[in-house]
Amino acid sequence: MSNSAKINGVNTLENKTAFCDATTEGIHILIHGKPYFLKYTDFPWFEYCNAFELRGMSADRWGVYWNELDIDLSIESIENPGAYLHAISVENWLKIRNRKAATTLGQIRSVRKASASRVNGAKGGRPKGSSKKKPELSMV
Repeated sequence: MSNSAKINGVNTLENKTAFCDATTEGIHILIHGKPYFLKYTDFPWFEYCNAFELRGMSADRWGVYWNELDIDLSIESIENPGAYLHAISVENWLKIRNRKAATTLGQIRSVRKASASRVNGAKGGRPKGSSKKKPELSMV
């Protein structure tokens, strides 16, 4: 018998914390060498994450943290998911995540954005809002 046990290439005998695999049902993780399977039905946020994001996890003796995703889970909630209510709904979590993505993407500087800014500046800058009232649409 072999001295090592592995889940998707991750040694489970080491005292490590790692994301191992994602399936259609949930994700496999190791917390201090102990394997866990987190079902999407119990932890729905993970269904919207990619493997790169899920790898960015850390743990201490109280819980597991995905700082980039704003997800913090206690060990007790992982072991007994039915006993704990979700602090934030998936819809609200997705809204927050989308806002963060828009902020990050808006701060990216590119050659194309710089060129468009110069062209807009040559035209006098950003157009001012119109003082005219827009005509109201009436239902006939």
